[in-house]
Amino acid sequence: MAATQKLIKVGSSVAVVIPKHLLGVRVAGAPIRVARGSRPNTFTVQVLPEKKVAPLSSREKHVLSVTDAFISRYRADLKRLKDA
Repeated sequence: MAATQKLIKVGSSVAVVIPKHLLGVRVAGAPIRVARGSRPNTFTVQVLPEKKVAPLSSREKHVLSVTDAFISRYRADLKRLKDA
């Protein structure tokens, strides 16, 4: 199944709308790969499998906890520093 679409300017890039009926169960945000086709002015779009995220290690959880505590404690100072 194919569809004809127009290229849309988005900032300094271009985009194309993929009709929902062509996506099937995929949702916005799914990773894709776009490649030039074998013929001029053609492209192939491949929907990639979702990557499974490994659970955080205890060390990563500790670093995240310490970072969150630091940000919570110094949030106002960090905001003033950002705006300076």
